[in-house]
Amino acid sequence: MPRKSEELPLKTQTVSEYEYILSIGDKLGEYVDEWIAVVDNQIVARGKTPREVYEAAKKYDSSKMPFIMRVPTSKVMVL
Repeated sequence: MPRKSEELPLKTQTVSEYEYILSIGDKLGEYVDEWIAVVDNQIVARGKTPREVYEAAKKYDSSKMPFIMRVPTSKVMVL
């Protein structure tokens, strides 16, 4: 396990895609209560289960790890 001074950095891809999700804000409304996958800062799959979304995203681009999340039904504040 790395010591405090040797902590591993977050993957740039994940941070970038997380920031993309934050930037589109209200546009997520059409995906409420669904799972979505983001690859290269675009939503490439949506569905009712994370497995379904992951498999669709890997068909889109098998060389990239998709950022997968569930869009909540109520408003959420991310701090």
